[in-house]
Order: sequence, then structure tokens, then C-alpha cells
Amino acid sequence: MKIVILGAGSFGTALANQLALNAKNNITLLLRNKKAEFEINSNNVNSNYFANRILSPRISATTNKKILNDADILFIAIPTNQIPNVIGDLRNNLSQKCLVVNMAKGLLPSGETVVERIKCELIHSNTVTMKGASFSAEMMNSVPTLFTIGFERRKQLDIMLKVLEGTNIFLDYTNDIRGVELLSALKNIYAIALGNMDAQFNSLNTRFLILTKVIDEIKTIMRSMGGLDETIFLSCGIGDIALTGLSDLSRNRTLGLLIGKGFYNQSLLYNSVVLEGINTLNILDKSLSGTIKSKLPLFNYVNTLLVNPNNESSEFDFQKVFSRNYKTVLTYGTFDLLHFGHLELLRRVRNLGDKIIVGLSTDDFNIIKQKDCIMPYEKRKHLLEVLRYVDLVIPEESWDQKINDVKNYDVDLFVMGDDWKGKFDFLKDYCEVLYLPRTEGISTTKIKTILNDK
Repeated sequence: MKIVILGAGSFGTALANQLALNAKNNITLLLRNKKAEFEINSNNVNSNYFANRILSPRISATTNKKILNDADILFIAIPTNQIPNVIGDLRNNLSQKCLVVNMAKGLLPSGETVVERIKCELIHSNTVTMKGASFSAEMMNSVPTLFTIGFERRKQLDIMLKVLEGTNIFLDYTNDIRGVELLSALKNIYAIALGNMDAQFNSLNTRFLILTKVIDEIKTIMRSMGGLDETIFLSCGIGDIALTGLSDLSRNRTLGLLIGKGFYNQSLLYNSVVLEGINTLNILDKSLSGTIKSKLPLFNYVNTLLVNPNNESSEFDFQKVFSRNYKTVLTYGTFDLLHFGHLELLRRVRNLGDKIIVGLSTDDFNIIKQKDCIMPYEKRKHLLEVLRYVDLVIPEESWDQKINDVKNYDVDLFVMGDDWKGKFDFLKDYCEVLYLPRTEGISTTKIKTILNDK
């Protein structure tokens, strides 16, 4: 395998040294510094990052971007903020057969993940992501390290497993590429919170109270932004969250400690770690809805810490954080020919509560409503039950059952599409009522019309 690692910083160098343990790998560091290129090729040393370590003689370095033309695998190991500057170089030199492995952590200012930008700008679908609980110094010392690879095709995973043979890098894996990318940004924000809490309380009970809350908030954000819950339990998730949030080698945790001990000052605003944290917070602050942010007290707390750390409002209120009530949400519908509009509605409903109940029109009730339904009740019910957005499906058998359903299931919030606006306001005597906008451009009626035309 002809492997190119873009970036010869501490991480890229440590990765190269690990990959060099596999004699079948041909490894080249692609960098910009001519002095570092000469030093690596002549003395097997990268003194800017590992002054006292001799690198594997099987590692070479170059500043010539044309090496990308023949690369089988390209590892991107540069800071995320440099990605927009190098995309053009990749576009001009990268072979379409090359497997691109993104290891840059974080989100771009547009809110895109790095993988999304690569696929869009390079029109290069052969792209995966690889993130995990890893410090460069420990990788250089060849300690066992676990990464998560997010991939689409089995062949991509097989290539990565082959490349890592004989190294001390191990893999767990998922098809949730977006989730892996999101977690690499989220863990930095919450590492600041964990460091800050440790500085203030120095308590194991409190530390793991906050860690538990961190996982809960990250799950909420992941759901709202298109990641999968289960990805949190991989190395890119709980592994990297714990490594970054609980280890004093972590820059983001250290930032939280400094703020908690009162050593934060304006000069830190120009620190790259602070800037990274503020930029990520700003990106997510724009992406997340007000409803979601209302469920994220730790996220909002870190935002306050970085923007105005000396303000009294930056004090952490445990009572407020853990006073959120359990919320049951109820909605009704026919859900015939389950489509994207239905899924989008249910996704938004999921974000509004803890337990989601769907009242599904029975076949007999559809006759009363004079509604022609293609799929029978049992099939529609089964489709809804397998969705991760839905916790319980109940039969809707009459117009008059809604008050009883709200009472019997302890419903806190009743939700319907805004084409029903005002028609269920009588339920406001029993619970909160909300009407959500329908997804534009799609409906069951429209799908049936298209099918009939064919």
C-alpha cells in the first residue's frame, strides 16, 4: 500500500511510526516545511514534535504534492481549520481510486463535517473517517490504541484492517460516518465542562455526575443532527469523551481547569484551544434549535464560561440542571406509505420529549374518516414500532378518544401537523398543544397520485 499522511505534526508523525510497523506499508509524510523534510529523510527525526525519538527508517517525507497521484490511501492529519485551504490541492492531485481517511477533528465554519466537504468539493465518494481515544505521545510509545472507523462499503473496512496489521492500532467500526464526525467536535466542548467542574469541586461523585450528564447531552445533540445513539459507545464516543474530559494531558480539559481556578483572562482569547472551543460552540449554537438548546444546560454553561467567565451567571446551578421533568409526547396519524415527511415529523417530535406515543388510525376508523389506506393497520403499526423515534403505538379508533388518551398515558405535550392548527386546542385544558409545520414537497396524497399516474 502506498500511504500518504497529510500533516507531519505530532499526530501525523505518531501515526506514521505506527503504520511503519507493517512492512507492507509504504509511508510518506506530506508536509510544507523543507527543513523538516530534510531532517526526516536524512536523520529519521522530526525535532519539532519528537526531538528525542528516532523514527522508523521506512518513513519518508516530501513537500511535493504530486505524490498524491499514486497514493492508495491518504490520511488527513491536519487541524480542521486548515481543511478549506488544502481542498484545492487535493482536487488537483488526488487519484479517484485513493481511499481518503479523515482524521481531522471538528466542524467547518459552515457546519459541515470534513467528510461532507471532501465528498462535495472533490466529488470523491471513497472517503471514510477515523477517530478515537488517542494521544500522540502514547501512540509514539506504541501502546495499544483504539480508533473508530466510519465507512460505507465493506471493502473500505477491509483495506483499513489490512493496513493496520502488525501495529498497535485497533478498530471498532460503524456506518454512521456523520455521527463519528460530530462526536469529534462535541467531545472538546464537554471536556471544558468536565475540567471546570473538577477545578471547582475536586470530587469523584461530582465528576461522574457531570460525565453522566455529558453523555446524555451529547446523545440529544447527536439525535437532532443526524447521528446514531449507538455510535456514542464506540472509541470515537465514550472513549474519546473520557480521554479528553478526564485526562490532564487534554488541552480542553486544562482550559476548563484554568477557568475553574480563576486563571482565565483576556489573553487566553487568542489561545488556539479557546478559539477552537468558541468557534465550535458558535457553529453548534447556530445549528441547534431553541428547543434542543433548552435541554443542554452543560452546553449553555460552557458557552457562558468562554464568552463571559467572570459573570455571576456562570455559576453552575445543579438544582436547575437536574430539575427537568420527564415529558411524554402524543401524536396521531394514518402513516400510510411511510415516507420522508412522516419520518421528519417523528424526528422533530422525538426531540420534544422522552417518551413518544403514536396514535395510529385503525382500518375501521379509516372507513369512518372515509380515508382510503393502501397498507393495513398491522403493517403500518409494525413499521412505526421499528423506528427509533417511536416508543409506543396505540390504536386510534374514534375522534373522541384523545382526552382519555392524554389522561391514561400521562401526556404532557400533544403534537400535530399545522394543517390541523386550532382543531385540537380543546386539549389545552389537559396538556400543552403544539402544531408543527409539515415537510414541504411531499405527502401521502402526492405519492398516491404519482403511483396512480404510472
